[in-house]
Amino acid sequence: MRNHGLAFAAGAVSWTAAEYGLHRFLMHEMRGKGLASVEHLKHHADVTYFAPASKKLLSAASTTVVAYPVAAAAVNRRWAGAFTAGLISTYFAYEVAHRRTHTHAPRDSWGRARRRNHLRHHFGSPMRNHGVTTPFWDRAFGTSDDQGVVTVPERMAPVWLVDGEGRVLPEFAQDYVVKPGRPRDSGQDERDRVDAFANTAPAL
Repeated sequence: MRNHGLAFAAGAVSWTAAEYGLHRFLMHEMRGKGLASVEHLKHHADVTYFAPASKKLLSAASTTVVAYPVAAAAVNRRWAGAFTAGLISTYFAYEVAHRRTHTHAPRDSWGRARRRNHLRHHFGSPMRNHGVTTPFWDRAFGTSDDQGVVTVPERMAPVWLVDGEGRVLPEFAQDYVVKPGRPRDSGQDERDRVDAFANTAPAL
């Protein structure tokens, strides 16, 4: 049983590395080539857009089909099952954490740091801060960017960040500045899409 726990933990840690690699290389470096990149960059163009659950389940199934046989060949089926369970469980935890980063205010210092890190990825440096669940791999590979206040275009500001008049709530004022700009319309939507697929931060 203890070995199974270690295998589950190994799977969970492996997901954080896979998360970094997939986010950086498959989603951003591909610049819209392939389904994963298209879906992700659509999210950058419109931060209220998230890939449908059917595509996320397909991603989980594809990961399982690859991870389990490789692990089973390396060790044994029970260890491989626990490893794959840890990998996929952490993948689903990542999906929840990522969505909540955009839709819900942080509840603790960890959540606050994770949101600030991820929103800098969106609005400052799309080719940096690829880790959502942990900053470890960005620091290990030199893609961490944590310099100063995050500037957010008003049209893309998360609902939890601003009041009814679009001003940053006082509790987040030390981390964020919201800049007024052009209202969202079809022309701005297309400009945001072009920026996203070029891995460029959205224009203010």
